Amino acid sequence: MSRPDEPAADGPEGGAAHGRAAEGGDGEVVPTTSVPGPRSPRRLVLRPILRSWLRVRSHGAEHVPEEGPVLLASSHRSHADSVALALAVRRPVHFLGDLKLTRAPIIGPQLPKLGMVPLRRGEADAAALDVVRALLGDGHCVVVYPEGSRSRDSRVHRLRSGVARVAAELEVDVVPAGIEGIERVWPVDGRPRPWGGAVTVRFGPAFPPPEDIPRARRSFNLQLQAQLAELSRSELATTFSAAGGGEVGQ
Repeated sequence: MSRPDEPAADGPEGGAAHGRAAEGGDGEVVPTTSVPGPRSPRRLVLRPILRSWLRVRSHGAEHVPEEGPVLLASSHRSHADSVALALAVRRPVHFLGDLKLTRAPIIGPQLPKLGMVPLRRGEADAAALDVVRALLGDGHCVVVYPEGSRSRDSRVHRLRSGVARVAAELEVDVVPAGIEGIERVWPVDGRPRPWGGAVTVRFGPAFPPPEDIPRARRSFNLQLQAQLAELSRSELATTFSAAGGGEVGQ
């Protein structure tokens, strides 16, 4: 969800509109939604299995409302971030993810069953906001990564504009989340570790939506970035995270 003058984001920031399907690059049809309900048998089965792989310690989950539309804005160090967030809260969550992630060993095939909306990287950016708007309009909890790309140096980088714009436009709260230790389980430049590991997820009090004016959105982003750094026990960076989780400065 980046502006035209911002670097391209890592990972899909867009996709086909909610309720439709997109055809993948290899001819497969990609559903835009597949999140199971809170009492879905597959969710009840998957969660304990994934908890044995990703041993999540959750703090402040009471800040995530049990129902109604909300944006869950998180730090971003790993493809496993969304799994950690899905395990850290009680309610189902939606998150956008690169279709290629579904082919990752062990965890990949399970991602859509946890609520991932598979999208085609590169071709999906134009419709990302439509996906998020539709999901929020249906009252869902939607995970977003304001940095756009995974951080290779573990700092919280400058936030892109999309989250603030959606929050302002739809008047939805934004709950900040910081994840610590996730990069050891699924590194930016590596495969997921079969033995998993311990991860800490911390949530902060919700941010009310900003006024829908540039100055208010910029102030919102600065405050949110600072909170993400505090929650993830990270330092702040003044630069955008490199696209694709690539080398810093590229």
